[in-house]
Amino acid sequence: MNDKIKVEIFGLKYKEVPQGCSCSHKNNSCSGCGSGEGKSCGGCSGGGCTKTAEDKKTKNIGEVFQELKEFINDSDVKDNVELEFIDLDKIDIKEKYERVYETISKGFEPPITVVDNIIRYYGGISAALIYKDVKELLE
Repeated sequence: MNDKIKVEIFGLKYKEVPQGCSCSHKNNSCSGCGSGEGKSCGGCSGGGCTKTAEDKKTKNIGEVFQELKEFINDSDVKDNVELEFIDLDKIDIKEKYERVYETISKGFEPPITVVDNIIRYYGGISAALIYKDVKELLE
């Protein structure tokens, strides 16, 4: 068992992202909108999503990442998670993170979430799904 799970979020720090949406890239299928029910997803453009007025608000990825940090720090896994935000404007992604580069090149929308070296989600950040993944990996 690995006692520290690394969670990397690749995105453009000041890009606006819709709230209430996160898409899974697990097993090459999308489980849109954080539901985990296998709904189709158009990269968080709403495919299969029913959003409330609150969900339609946007925030920049830096703000969403900060909320993720607070969520994890308030949880029971806080000592077992290493969170890192990687700004795509500040690195040579092709050179350093080839798999993430290939994922984006195939049309998957950042932010890209990598949990324990596995690309898990794209198009949004879901604290609940990341928490769930970390819990499963720690078991």
